Amino acid sequence: HVVLKDVTLSVNAGEVIALIGANGVGKTTLLKLLLGEISPDEGHITNHKEIVGYVPQELTNIENAIQASFGSVESWRIDYALNLVGLDVSSDTLLKNLSGGQKTRVAIAQVLAQDPEPTLLLLDEPTNNLDSEGLVWLESFVTRFKGAVLFVSHDRQFINAVATKVIELKDGTTKQYGGNYDFYKEQKEIEHQAALEKYQKSQDEKRRLKKAMIAQQENSKHVHEHFKRKDNDKYARDFFKNRVSVKLGQQAKNLETRLEKLDNVERPQFDKNYGFSLEGITHSSKLLVEVRDIDKAYGKSSILSGVNFEIRGNTHTHIKGLNGSGKSTLLRLIAGQVKPDAGDIVYGSDVKIGYFSQDTDGIDYDLTALDNLANLSSQEDIYRQARSLGLNAESLQKMPRELSRGQQSKLAFTKLLLANHDLLILDEPTNHLDIPTKEQLEKALQSYQGAILVASHDVYFLQQLKINTTLLIKNGKVTKS
Repeated sequence: HVVLKDVTLSVNAGEVIALIGANGVGKTTLLKLLLGEISPDEGHITNHKEIVGYVPQELTNIENAIQASFGSVESWRIDYALNLVGLDVSSDTLLKNLSGGQKTRVAIAQVLAQDPEPTLLLLDEPTNNLDSEGLVWLESFVTRFKGAVLFVSHDRQFINAVATKVIELKDGTTKQYGGNYDFYKEQKEIEHQAALEKYQKSQDEKRRLKKAMIAQQENSKHVHEHFKRKDNDKYARDFFKNRVSVKLGQQAKNLETRLEKLDNVERPQFDKNYGFSLEGITHSSKLLVEVRDIDKAYGKSSILSGVNFEIRGNTHTHIKGLNGSGKSTLLRLIAGQVKPDAGDIVYGSDVKIGYFSQDTDGIDYDLTALDNLANLSSQEDIYRQARSLGLNAESLQKMPRELSRGQQSKLAFTKLLLANHDLLILDEPTNHLDIPTKEQLEKALQSYQGAILVASHDVYFLQQLKINTTLLIKNGKVTKS
């Protein structure tokens, strides 16, 4: 199985390069090649004395890695690195109660504490665990970094903010675009239109040649009939008939040769994914959910206090707040996953709610992916909807834990596709999704006729949703902003 072929790229001093591509195309494999963790089957990688620092996507065992690396580094270098990433903590308290965003910062600090300091940073999905404050910090850090940066990301806003070059990995090979994500999209559209024009010209020429061949065949037929009707000298008749036949036959053969030599130009496509739609419709004034003075705490820690608001009609509402502010807790309360300690949540008449959890809580990990969907619709419909999200028959036969995080998210979304909902509750829905799938999801949500309640730090995604109400969570309170 060939993952990468004829890949050529260079990283120069001061460049910030975004490596993009669909899930599973080999982006992480390419990073491992650049790191020297694996070797290419052919070709070579030249490192011009660059010191490489790597921050992986999965930070689940980061505490052990930090202890191992920081343990061999002088304390002043640790403090220096922590200051660079904006963490005002001592190395003694470093590993206590780290949030996802703090883990990302510490993972970068671990790399910066190397001696000598790295001149090239390789970052694999660095924005995954960051809230809006963390994203602003990371943008600033990357643009100020004195060396070069090569990062893998599906975060279009982040790519727009920091990238000086975009490299697309597709079908095992790379193509380079000078600029940020918006520039890349413009160039892709130009390429697509040029390919479409080339295809159209090829089809027009094929039709013209086929039409000319049919005309030649008709001419040849008429010539034979003409000489058959002539009542003149047989020798002269046959002589001219043969000459005309040879000439017409040669012309037909020339046309056939030209048709065969035409390049077989395939019709261009943006991607091979299918489109999908989310079913549901809500009257513009219908009350869907009313949250009445609810409180929620975990242990002695108060998360939400005295929260009041309502959702009506087909509004698109964004729940905004920093990591740990209580966004996921509030969404779980409204979805009926947990109960409030005080207050009430009242639902409108016959309201159907669809809930997507960033932790894919709705998936039963003891069943195959297919069995997770089996009681929701016919098998034909299940396969069709799963395929629309890029899950093939082989993926559906696997246990959920055998699927990638992106595939698990697609499985959870397939459950939403197989039912009608008045309200969709989405908790960080674009985490772990590649850009093509994000764009499909955006199109589906744009045409969805129900209400949406979403928590997300994906600015680009939120812009496509056309949010009309924002609720800010801060210090346990929810206010409209």
